[in-house]
Amino acid sequence: MKIFNVALAFVYASVHSKQVAHAAPQQVADYNIPQDDFAITSEEGAQRYIVTYKKGSNEFNRRLQDAQSTHSHRDLRDNLFLSSPPTGDSARPMFLPKEHAEVVYLGSEAEVMRLNENDEVESVELDRKRYPMAESTPYGIGSVRAESVSDSAVSNRKMCIIDSGYDLGHPDLASDPSIVTGYEGPFSTAGPWSSDGCGHGTHVAGTIAAIGSNDQGVVGVNRNGQLKLHIVRIFGDNCVWAWGSSLVAAMNECVDAGADVVNMSLGGPWSSAVEEAAAARITNDDGVLLVAAAGNGGNDSYLYPASYPDVMSVAAVDSNNDHVYFSQYNDEVDIAAPGFGTESTCPSSSYCTKSGTSMASPHVAGVAALVWSRYPSKTNLEIREALEQSAEDFGTAGRDNYYGHGLVRADLAEFYLDTGSTARPTVSPTPGPPTVSPTPAPPCDDNPVGWFDSDGATFNCEWYSVGSNCEDYGDFYEREGTTANVACC
Repeated sequence: MKIFNVALAFVYASVHSKQVAHAAPQQVADYNIPQDDFAITSEEGAQRYIVTYKKGSNEFNRRLQDAQSTHSHRDLRDNLFLSSPPTGDSARPMFLPKEHAEVVYLGSEAEVMRLNENDEVESVELDRKRYPMAESTPYGIGSVRAESVSDSAVSNRKMCIIDSGYDLGHPDLASDPSIVTGYEGPFSTAGPWSSDGCGHGTHVAGTIAAIGSNDQGVVGVNRNGQLKLHIVRIFGDNCVWAWGSSLVAAMNECVDAGADVVNMSLGGPWSSAVEEAAAARITNDDGVLLVAAAGNGGNDSYLYPASYPDVMSVAAVDSNNDHVYFSQYNDEVDIAAPGFGTESTCPSSSYCTKSGTSMASPHVAGVAALVWSRYPSKTNLEIREALEQSAEDFGTAGRDNYYGHGLVRADLAEFYLDTGSTARPTVSPTPGPPTVSPTPAPPCDDNPVGWFDSDGATFNCEWYSVGSNCEDYGDFYEREGTTANVACC
C-alpha cells in the first residue's frame, strides 16, 4: 500500500550562545517517509496490527487479565515502545486497555481475516508509523506576544511533550525534578527521556519553556522556569519514526501524569481509528488539550494526529506572518504560529535554528499553557475556543485553509478569556445608528500624521474613529511612544 511521500529535513544553524559570533558549518539531514509505511518489523516478516475489541468483550478481558497476571500495567505499555519484538519473544503482550485494543504481529492475511471474522473484534488495522515534523532553519516569541502575558501562575499547568527526548541539564531548560519529569520505561530503541540524540524534542521544549532573564541563550513562551513538563520519548536517536500505537500509549501516559496540554510535533499520512478514538476520549473525557503539527508536505493532504477533529492542527508562518511554502493547507488547519527559522535549545547545552510545523506547534501549546494558567477554572475546550477566536486574521478574511483561524496571540487570547469577546474586530464594523450625546466626540485626527498602532497599518486613526474603538482600545497598542487616545482621539 502506497502513501504520500513527505520530505523532512533538519537544518542546524550555528551552535552558539549570545556571546559567540562564529558560525559553524550547516549540517543538513533529509528524512523521507518511506513508501512502505508498514515496513517488515520482525524476523519472521510479520506486520504490526492494532486489534480493537468490542466494549465488554469477554475475550479481550480474558487476554488482558492473562497478560496482567505475568506483566505489570507499566510493562504492558513499555512493550509498545519497542520498534520490533525481541528475537524469540514475538508473543510479548502489548495492550492499550483504554482503547480495548491489543497490538499484535501477524504473518499472513489469513490471520488478519480470522480476527476480522471474530464476533468480539471491532476492527483490525495496520499500526501506522508517525514521523517527527521538522524541515529547514529563528525568532517567534514576539510574534505570538507571549511576553505580554504574565507567566507568574504557570506552575499550575503541566505540559507533556511527546517527542525525541529532552537535554536534561541544559542551562536554558528546567532540570529540577519537581518541575520536569519523564516516562521511566525501558524504551529499547527510543532511549531515556532525559537525553535527545537528534535534538528535535529539545528544540520543541525550548520554544515552550526556555528560561528567560538568565543572560544566556533564548526565551520560551513560558519564561520563568516553573511550567511543569513531562517528557515522553518515542523517537530514537535517528528521529525517523515511531508506531502509531506507541503514540497512543504516550498520550495515555501524558494523561496519567496529569498533563493539561500535550504537544505532538509529529505525524503520518494515514489515519487510525484507534488513535482518533483515543484523541476524542482524552479531549472530551480527560479534559486535555491536544496540539499537533499540520505537516510539512506543502500540499492539501492530511497528516495525523493533527487532522483529527479533537486535535489542534498548527500551520507554520514566517517572521512576516506569511504562510510558509512547506506547511500543509487543508480544512483541518486550526491555527498558525511561527515555524520558519526558529531558534531554540539543542542538545549538549547548545542552540540551533530549525523550521517546520514541528516548530509552530509548540508556540501554540506554549501559549495555551500560558493563558490557561491565568484562568485555571476554564476547560480545555474553552482554551481552544479562546485561541482560535482571538487569533490574528491573515490571508482570506475569516478562517481559511492556510492560516486556520489565524496567528495565535497570547495577549488577545487572554483578553478573550477575560471579557468573553475578541480584543479587536478583524473587519471594521458597519457603524450603527447614531447615539444621542450632549457633547459630540471630537473627530480623530492623525498626530503624528499617518500614525497607526503596534498591530499594523490597518489599525490607524480612521479605524479608531469607528464606533467605540477609541474608547475600548485607545490606551493600548502603543507605537512611536503614543497610543490612539493621544495620536488620534
